[in-house]
Amino acid sequence: MLENSLGLPPVIAAHGLFRSFGTTVALGGVDLNIQLGQSLAIMGPSGSGKSTLLHALAGIELPDAGRITLNLPGYNNVQVETLNDKARTKLRREAFGFVFQSGLLIPELTAIENVAMALMINGVQRAAAMDRAAQALAQLGLAGMEQRRIGQLSGGQQQRVAIARAKVTGAGVVFADEPTGALDSTTGTEVLDILLEATVGAGKSLVMVTHDRSVAERCDRIVTLRDGHIVTDSATAQRQTGSWS
Repeated sequence: MLENSLGLPPVIAAHGLFRSFGTTVALGGVDLNIQLGQSLAIMGPSGSGKSTLLHALAGIELPDAGRITLNLPGYNNVQVETLNDKARTKLRREAFGFVFQSGLLIPELTAIENVAMALMINGVQRAAAMDRAAQALAQLGLAGMEQRRIGQLSGGQQQRVAIARAKVTGAGVVFADEPTGALDSTTGTEVLDILLEATVGAGKSLVMVTHDRSVAERCDRIVTLRDGHIVTDSATAQRQTGSWS
């Protein structure tokens, strides 16, 4: 297993991931290591396996074969693919954060309730959860909007709520699937700035699927998939030139 320059193992190490749907191969033996504090963009044409890879790394769905090793506080050297549904749900709740194109926020709840919910399902008392949620929203420029329901917020504001929800639990890895895909370019840039600051800026890792090359180029590393295989990995080129370790 490759280690970074500090001698630490990858926060996620995937080896030999296979996943098929009928006769369609979504992942054809993918190997991928993700380091602490690294931002990784996954690109590729539709049907290349991008979302399948993200879902496998996040424990949302299991690969047909292969290993996914997690190294995070409380989850040291954990084999994700061996966990049952309940254990993987707990893992996603405690160790991972998620930001999707649609936000997947609960429209009946207010902004602060959406963020606080991520804490309360982990056992934090409501009052403490609401206080921490308010702080997270304020840090992302949403002070004064805590009581607005999701439908009363703009697309960019909704994504800030989703980022606050992912950040407030202290998740070691945040998975983002087209987080700027439904936003105009200016708002998308603002949201991406916030997402990067909330993750790699805080020493966390970001794994992001995107179709947008300009978004991907803001990340430390770009992996391109085609037909379930990694065809390019910018980290390989960086290691060959000595600019990445």
